[in-house]
Amino acid sequence: MSTPTDGPAAPDRAPGDAPTTPVSRAGTVPLTETTRGTDPAPAAAVALADDEEAAERGRLDVALSVVRKIAEYAADHTAGTVRTQRRLAGLDLGESGTSAKVSGYGEQVDLRLEVPLAYPARITDSAAAVRDHVRERVQALTPYRVRTLDIGVSALTDPAARATPRTPTSRTE
Repeated sequence: MSTPTDGPAAPDRAPGDAPTTPVSRAGTVPLTETTRGTDPAPAAAVALADDEEAAERGRLDVALSVVRKIAEYAADHTAGTVRTQRRLAGLDLGESGTSAKVSGYGEQVDLRLEVPLAYPARITDSAAAVRDHVRERVQALTPYRVRTLDIGVSALTDPAARATPRTPTSRTE
C-alpha cells in the first residue's frame, strides 16, 4: 500500500522504494531545490566534491596478472611481432606469442617481455614500437606507471615462410 508522501509508483520501482536521486557527472551540479536560483559552484568546488564521492565509493585495485595480460596483448598486436609455432619432439603444440613478467610496488611496475619478432626487419625499430605501444596501453588501461620495460627477443621468424604450408615428402620406392 502506498502512502500519500511516496507519490505514484513508477513502473521501474516497487511501491515504498525510495525515489532515485539525480546523479551528478564530473563538472556538473545536479539541479535540486537547494541549487535552484543560485549560481553554479566553481569548478574547483565541483572537482573537490567529485573526489569526495570517489573516496566514499572505494578504490580500484588492478592485479599484476591483469597488467601482464594487457602487456602481452599489446605486444602481440604491435607491427613487427609474430606468433611462433611451439613444438616438442616434433609434435605441434600450437602457437605462442609474447610472454611477460611483471613486478612492482605502489603505483609503478617493471615489465620484462620476451617477444618473437618478424625477420628480416630492423630489430631496434620493432623493439622500440613494442616498447612504446605496451607502455601506452598499460598506462592508459591501469592506474600503474611503467617504470622499466625490458625487451628480450625470443625468436626471429620469417612470416612468409610460416604462411607456406609444408608438404610432406613421401619416400615410396
